[in-house]
Amino acid sequence: MDLDLGLVADFLVLVEERHYGRAAVQLHLTSSALAKRIQRLERQLGVALVERDPAGVLAVTSAGRRFATAAVPLIAQACAARESARAAPARYTLRIGVPAGTGGILKYFDMSGIAREVRRSFPETRLVRQDVPFPVLTRCLPDHQVDLLWTFAPVRHPIVTSFPLTAVSARIGVVAARHTLADSDAVNVEDFSEEPILYNPAISEEWMNQFWLADVRPRREARLVETDVGTFARVLRQVADGTAVIATVAEIAPFLGPAFRAVTLTGAAPVAFHIACRRTDRRGAVHALVEAFQALGPRSLLGGGPH
Repeated sequence: MDLDLGLVADFLVLVEERHYGRAAVQLHLTSSALAKRIQRLERQLGVALVERDPAGVLAVTSAGRRFATAAVPLIAQACAARESARAAPARYTLRIGVPAGTGGILKYFDMSGIAREVRRSFPETRLVRQDVPFPVLTRCLPDHQVDLLWTFAPVRHPIVTSFPLTAVSARIGVVAARHTLADSDAVNVEDFSEEPILYNPAISEEWMNQFWLADVRPRREARLVETDVGTFARVLRQVADGTAVIATVAEIAPFLGPAFRAVTLTGAAPVAFHIACRRTDRRGAVHALVEAFQALGPRSLLGGGPH
């Protein structure tokens, strides 16, 4: 049924005023124009709503009274819907956690394309990057500190699901500029693993292991230098101040200052990137972002050695 809500609203004013003339003045219409509008509404409904006398005084029919009662919430809902449509859209923010100090690597991903893909279905989504200290990489999603986590390893937690991405990166060594390996373009990963390597026991093993080269030799043979730092900037500070080295992803190299040297690690297995979210998070925008990361992947991860 075609029902003109403007005619319905006029009818409610007429019912309240009980007089065509007064209702017409309130609606900025002539009495005849209002009468014609009510007649149109009656034709739409197929029932008589009012009985009019020559003086303009009217009586509302029983059908008109029933319709008026039902029409009040109808008009209220229509007004609310209109205001909702006209209101400025609210921004929908998704916080993407990254290991603290490594967010610059995201420039190698087509983040503009990923954002466009999410906004096709969720147009008001805003993506915000949030640094996550290394020791809380496993807890940041269960604790609702972030909505998604982009990282270098799957997250092992019962309420977190990790999705591997198509992007992988070569591992490199980072040494101080005065280190004996500083002038080496490439070093075999097994030889590099004999160096003292920084190690934070507070960081989950799945994330930490690949950066102290646990896949190269057993732990009992590793020369691990314990540290409690939780950001990449502080890790680099310790490398610059001492003789310990680190292994990391190749995309870090462009962000190293003159105090450091990047060394290609030949024979090292690549690092795979992952995106993770809470298993219990049913929000469509979250899953759209996961799918966008998986579908679009990297724009041009370097991953071939020092840059």
